[in-house]
Amino acid sequence: MSVGKRVTRLMKAYLNHHWERIEAIIREQEHEAQARAEALQELERPATSESAPPSSSAKPAAAESEISRAYRTLGLEEGADLSRVRRAYQELSRRAHPERFPEGSPERARAEQIHTQIEWAYRTLLAHLDQSAARFRNLDLD
Repeated sequence: MSVGKRVTRLMKAYLNHHWERIEAIIREQEHEAQARAEALQELERPATSESAPPSSSAKPAAAESEISRAYRTLGLEEGADLSRVRRAYQELSRRAHPERFPEGSPERARAEQIHTQIEWAYRTLLAHLDQSAARFRNLDLD
């Protein structure tokens, strides 16, 4: 086999490999964008008794649904790592921060509800994903 053919094959393999990686990244970003859009739609629905953060006396099976609900609230797929959770929290928190709206307006009241849900979801996932934070939080230093 000539050197030219070998180089051509290597370049095709190299380009195909990188093209597949790029397509995988694009698919992942599209999936995250869709999940965020669904989360925003869920957050924009009127608040009901179901949308209140669950009590801490939940059963272990309910804890799983609590965690999956927290992922949905932040617009992430289940199993996302801590850095993605933090990024999604920061983005949503910035968009729904109550101080962006005039005092006493209905938009501010709705933003406070949304911000509370985002905070709850972030705290739930932080406790689930970063167990070391809970250990330090529970230390009694006197």
